Amino acid sequence: MFYRTWDGLPEDPSFPSDLEKLGYFVNESDEIRSLEDEKYYFKFFINKNQRYNDRQRFAMNEAVEKVVHQRLEALGLKKTLLPLGTTDTSQPHLPVFVSSNIKDKSRVVVVIGETYQDLGILAHRVLGGPGGVDNGSMVSVVKTLQAQPSSPTDSDDHDASPPGIVLANTGQTVWSPALRRTLTLVGSGGAPMPSAVHAGPRWDGERERVPGNGDAREHIAYVFEQVVPALVGAGAGLDVIAVGDGADALEQYLDWPVTWARLAGRLNCLAIVGGYHAADDIKCSAFREFLREKARAYATSSDPLGTPISGPDGNANTTAFTRLGCPLFSGGEPHYVEALLSACLPHLAGWLAEVARAGRGNYANPAMAVMYADPGLGGGDDDGEEEEDPWSKYTSAPVREQSPTDFGAGPATEVWDGQGGGKREDEDEDDEIIRELEKGLIFH
Repeated sequence: MFYRTWDGLPEDPSFPSDLEKLGYFVNESDEIRSLEDEKYYFKFFINKNQRYNDRQRFAMNEAVEKVVHQRLEALGLKKTLLPLGTTDTSQPHLPVFVSSNIKDKSRVVVVIGETYQDLGILAHRVLGGPGGVDNGSMVSVVKTLQAQPSSPTDSDDHDASPPGIVLANTGQTVWSPALRRTLTLVGSGGAPMPSAVHAGPRWDGERERVPGNGDAREHIAYVFEQVVPALVGAGAGLDVIAVGDGADALEQYLDWPVTWARLAGRLNCLAIVGGYHAADDIKCSAFREFLREKARAYATSSDPLGTPISGPDGNANTTAFTRLGCPLFSGGEPHYVEALLSACLPHLAGWLAEVARAGRGNYANPAMAVMYADPGLGGGDDDGEEEEDPWSKYTSAPVREQSPTDFGAGPATEVWDGQGGGKREDEDEDDEIIRELEKGLIFH
């Protein structure tokens, strides 16, 4: 029996978590480029062995995270460890960013990101490509918010008092004892291993979780029930920006009468960026009314930024999902939810400033005329006629023209004879095609 000893396994590749040592720099346009040839961005595929590529990406993400955190701290944000009061950094803890003078603020903006992004990161496709470091990170969000007033008594000049900021960390919830830091589930695949051929890290549950912050939902609850009461002034109002699945987790947290009773008096407004939590699933009537009156959403769309897509009750003239319970606008980003906040930030920031100028509790969404419609699905003003379900044109189409689905055949795909028999309406055609194909086959 031949076997390879543990010390005979190939070493896990290692890369420095330093931008320059990895061969990159930040140019004058704030974009990360190659030192060898500044025409190029980050190169992921450096080896045929995927482990080398993953380890380089892990080091690159750590290096970029350091740059972003340095910029956030330069803007006056302070890294705070959770659970609050943590001093022993060898024990499980999770970092968030909080304005250093947040206790004095009358308005505080809580930003909740996606569950697979590192703290302070919006989108690596923007940060590490066209767009630059600030635009692909929370740096652009913080800079924009710090230029805003906090109340109607503030002016828009340099004497205005900007809001305080809390950057939550819904992504880095996996504790790595070896690295003494938390990682995202996605990023943990590139963490160091005993050898290059190990199957991957194993997480044993509670041992690799931060107390009270074991996942996105726990962390959101901890932010609103522990961080906000401890660090934010009792009279301060809260604006909330939530992105992607972080927005879905937030809405699930708020959709509970006990939670809502605790926070209702403090929430000024809610911006949902790329969320998909259906209004039909909301059970708390007070939260449902808040969404209608004081919230708005942005969706991926190829239409110009700020185009009204739907009112709170949805838009029957589009196949996009619009029943979010609040007005829905185009985010100016056609494809990626992770790039949505940086794309819609100018329009979103204008709305947040409008809410602040209205004064605490005085803002309500204005009536909005929605003319948006997919081509061929109508649109315009309501003429009193019952609108056709926008999905009916697909579900009633011939089988070959319907979109593929993993949910089984629907009623439109079969015609039954009423006696348990019957076959698909295009089965005869399929049989003929098969017979023609069989003629060209040679069987042995």
